[in-house]
Formats: sequence, structure tokens, C-alpha cells
Amino acid sequence: MYKPVYIHYGAMEFEPTKGFPIKNRECFTKPTGGLWASRKSATFGWRDWCHREDYDFCELEKSFEFTLKDTSRVISISNLEHLHNLPKKETLWGWTYNIDFEECLYLGIDAIELCWYGSEYKDVARDDLHFDLYGLDCESIVVLNPNIVIPLKRDVSSCIKSKI
Repeated sequence: MYKPVYIHYGAMEFEPTKGFPIKNRECFTKPTGGLWASRKSATFGWRDWCHREDYDFCELEKSFEFTLKDTSRVISISNLEHLHNLPKKETLWGWTYNIDFEECLYLGIDAIELCWYGSEYKDVARDDLHFDLYGLDCESIVVLNPNIVIPLKRDVSSCIKSKI
């Protein structure tokens, strides 16, 4: 069975006490906290977005990889129907869709993954999610529940070889 590997940039290891518990953020499509990452195999993940936008603050030299427990409940968003099935918080603007992340966690949703930008989703992605999820500009996952994260061990031999 295929198990996606995710990569988080900005830290060298997973620290479950950082970013949790997750909190809703007023008038913004992203919550405060959570663990943000992209699939390592994504055709348009966080690394790609940083390069395209010439964004220098993403600390690409710091990263760690992880998978999720088999029992994790991950909701994928590839179209408006998927998005509108999630709990919603009202917004002042009306053109963004504010997911109620706290309610999602309460309902047993462990993570939410956006599967819309990359070419690997060309057969399932539809609708224009850009304005509904304004600010989510690449393939990404936000982990709401830190207990589902399985950090992968680093291959230290490749680090040692690169120093020689």
C-alpha cells in the first residue's frame, strides 16, 4: 500500500509541543498552529512555491520528513464539494472559505490536505479553489492532531558524505 511521505520546512525535527493545539484564525484561511508540509513527491509543493515566488524566508535547508499513522483521518480537498463538506466559520468578506479547524479536530479529522495545484491531480481537481482557499498556494497538508505524525529517521550517512 502506498503511504505518502511529507516534508516540512523550517525545522530539523518534529516537536509535537510546537504549533498545537491548533486554533482558528479570524478572517484567514489558515489556522494558527498545526504542522504544515507538502508531499515529498508533489509536483507543486512548498519548495516549488518558494522558488517560483523568490521567497527567501522559507528555510529550505532545514527540513524533516514524516508519514501518518494508518488510522489517521485525512480529508483531501480537490474541488468545492470537498471544501464545502468541512465545518465552516463565517467570514467578514464572504469570498474566502474559513474552515473551522477546531471543529474539524473535534469531529475526528486529523489532517486536511489540499490536492489541487499539482499535475498529479489533473484528473480529480476541478473548480476554482484559488479565492475560496486564498493563501493556500501549493499542494499542502495541515496536520491538526500531532499524535498521527510518524517522523522518519534521517539518513546520516548522506549528511556525512556531503561534509567530506
